[in-house]
Amino acid sequence: MDIAQYLPMFMAEAREHLQELNLAVVRVEETPDDRETVDEIFRIAHSLKGMSATMGFEGMASLTHHMEDVFELLKQRRGGLDRAAIDVLLECLDALEAAVDSIEADGTEHLDPAALNDRLQALIRAPEPAAAPAAAGPAAAEMAAAAVAAGARVVHVSATLTEDTLMPSVRAYMVLAAIAEHGELVASVPHHDDVEGFDGREIEAWLACGHEDDALISTVTGVPDVAAATAAELEVADAAQAEAPGAEAPAAEPVPAAAREPAADRPAPAAAPKKAAATVRVDAERLDALMHSMGELVVHRTLVESLAAEADVPGLSQAMQELTRSSQALQAMVMQVRMIPVDAVFMRFPRLVRDLSSKLGKDVELTLVGKDTELDRTVVEALGDPLVHLIRNSLDHGLEPPDDRAAAGKPKAGTLEISARHAGGNVVIEVRDDGRGIDPVKVGRRAVERGLIGAEAGAALDAKGAAELLFQPGFSTAEVTSDVSGRGVGMDAVRTMIRELGGEVTLTSEVGRGTVAQIRLPLTLAIMAALLVEAGGQPYAIPLDRVERTLRLADQTVRSVAGRRMLVLRDGVLPLLDGASALGGLPAEGADHAVIVRGQDRRLALAVTRLVGQRELVTRPLPSGVAGSAAVSGGAVLSDGRIALIVDCDAVDPTGAGHAPRIAA
Repeated sequence: MDIAQYLPMFMAEAREHLQELNLAVVRVEETPDDRETVDEIFRIAHSLKGMSATMGFEGMASLTHHMEDVFELLKQRRGGLDRAAIDVLLECLDALEAAVDSIEADGTEHLDPAALNDRLQALIRAPEPAAAPAAAGPAAAEMAAAAVAAGARVVHVSATLTEDTLMPSVRAYMVLAAIAEHGELVASVPHHDDVEGFDGREIEAWLACGHEDDALISTVTGVPDVAAATAAELEVADAAQAEAPGAEAPAAEPVPAAAREPAADRPAPAAAPKKAAATVRVDAERLDALMHSMGELVVHRTLVESLAAEADVPGLSQAMQELTRSSQALQAMVMQVRMIPVDAVFMRFPRLVRDLSSKLGKDVELTLVGKDTELDRTVVEALGDPLVHLIRNSLDHGLEPPDDRAAAGKPKAGTLEISARHAGGNVVIEVRDDGRGIDPVKVGRRAVERGLIGAEAGAALDAKGAAELLFQPGFSTAEVTSDVSGRGVGMDAVRTMIRELGGEVTLTSEVGRGTVAQIRLPLTLAIMAALLVEAGGQPYAIPLDRVERTLRLADQTVRSVAGRRMLVLRDGVLPLLDGASALGGLPAEGADHAVIVRGQDRRLALAVTRLVGQRELVTRPLPSGVAGSAAVSGGAVLSDGRIALIVDCDAVDPTGAGHAPRIAA
């Protein structure tokens, strides 16, 4: 059988299993007696070993098999494994991840597990002689009958895989592991320790348990590729017959519990439940192509809407409304398909925090909030590195060593909270610690030493200015450069990456109380709702969630203060900027309207020539030279073929000079 066609599925499932194992191993280190997590580890390890063996990656299968021997200690010991054992397990997971990366690169695992296998073997005692494996078929039924005769309640479970199951041995592992959640596995066909070569469709197991049959069936049918499952309790009479000399194995035929009830009370037999596929794996490229086509449809729909508005055809307006409603529903559905929980990124952080806190000699309590918050797949994939930078900075610069915290009257263990939440059309992600905070005096002194600001500005630096200085390229307050931080590339890289995603990152801090790094990102990068305006003959698109209101300048009061135009409103006075020049174009005259927009930490008014109206636009990235020289974050093709620049409200300079400066020197 040619297994090359199954490689993409193997890669996807292997990465998921390794992420889950990393998280589970760190979790079980913190709560060693969490039996649910221990069972989960066994379940995942069984699946990963079976998948690797089936695909012919013997190195991964061998390493995972030896890891299972160590995982067995989790069941045998109270208090779990020591830190040294956990460290070895995590090194093995790193090696497996490297092997998966290598397989993806050139199809070869490039893994020699011998050294790691020896270290794993050294963690356990000399293995006891293994019991002979349970015999298949009749012998397995006899073992089940013996358990019934001894007084146990034994349930016979049968599961049938679908005809198109790609890796039956892997699914057999998963089925048997799911059955074992409900009790003690007495026997199975195939045997649960020897299913690597299984290539059938029927799986049988005999389980000593006290759970309801319906719950057992529900668990089994929840395994992917299981078409049907049944469960029936064995009778004592069957057990006696099966153990009698010369008795044939089929005498241990299971009898459904319902068959022992009075006929009047017996419910009608129900068909075996079937589990429909809950998810379907789709290549990311197909999703991108689908979104691209959806974007083209939005552009064409906008063009047809404008033509329909000018045409006088009976019924056209109603037909256009129906078309718009249907296409918007399709658009919402396509965008929802691209949304995935931010937990896909959060899963890596418990391991990261564990390793860094150990290296730095700090005690850290990690809290993850809002893991189910959904974001566009593209955003989630790009979010990992910026968050890793922020977490490393919090652990290295923010949180103090235990002795320093105790001297400051704080708990020895620092707290690090990573949270995600929806806020309008954006997602807000925060990294919060209760460490030492950002000291403006220290930051100002270091900035003066590096020539970033003058001595007078350094002496007057406040908390907000100090936080902004940390985003300067090459700036760091670390006294010693380490492999954790201190090279001055982290925070600048964070801001660059987040702005490339159309978002913004800010720091707020209080000395001695801690620091909060906040990232605000759009839900999706593909299609956005915007207010389309014209300034200086050029169309601009302002994200709708940043627009506060629009005004006619003829109805407002405009004053000149220190050579700058100010718009006087009932709720305050705002800078009135020429929209064209503020967004990187040439100054324009004849502005009739003002758009009040919200930036990162301020409000301002943009004077524009014309308000075109609300539009849904398909966004496209701009060349780096354009994006870096103007307060714009992207572009969109309009129905008439022109390019509308998307306004980056956080980067608009309130002085009207164009791109906002990063620090106030």
